[in-house]
Amino acid sequence: MKNPSDILLEMRVHLGDTGVPAPLVAGESPFSILVGTVVSLRTRDAVTREVTRNVLSRAATPGELLALSREELETLLRPAGFYRVKARQLLETARIILESHQGRVPRSREALTGLPGVGGKTAAFVMGMAFGIPAVCVDVHVHRVSNRIGIVKTRSPETTEASLMKLFPRDEWTGLNHVFVRFGQRVCLPVRPRCPSCPLKGVCAHAESTPRND
Repeated sequence: MKNPSDILLEMRVHLGDTGVPAPLVAGESPFSILVGTVVSLRTRDAVTREVTRNVLSRAATPGELLALSREELETLLRPAGFYRVKARQLLETARIILESHQGRVPRSREALTGLPGVGGKTAAFVMGMAFGIPAVCVDVHVHRVSNRIGIVKTRSPETTEASLMKLFPRDEWTGLNHVFVRFGQRVCLPVRPRCPSCPLKGVCAHAESTPRND
């Protein structure tokens, strides 16, 4: 197996332009990123972009969000998955930020995961993207791709996160998610991965176990 950083570089080169992560399309303030990340859960990127823009165009701050009725927010969130749950979580999050964090999104993992609907994945993404604090955000793409190509051998996102933190230098932690997500969307698909065109087929554990037709 190649050095993990070399593998990451090969993925970047193969992908070329990876664009902007969907939760960042409406702004790069900590609150914008937090809202976008909550919206993105179990939602396609295109829908995440649209819905996040719509929500933040009406409510760009915790105070403005809290001024919306639940019905108004649900209407804005409706195209996204679990929009009723997300509306409730975002309203409660806005209240906690105003009452307990002086109106500012908290920076620490502990405080972030204390917000409704914010787990380790969302906290890591906000820490890295909003505050520049090195963090590894492990979603389904990162967990699947890293295990499939053989960088790690783990059964849960939590153990994947811990393993990747040991394998990669801190200055690569935050960028891992976006590269792995795009690679998982374009090359290492959940079903029928595009192994013949994959730049990692020579070192990938999955490619090596896949029967060839030549």
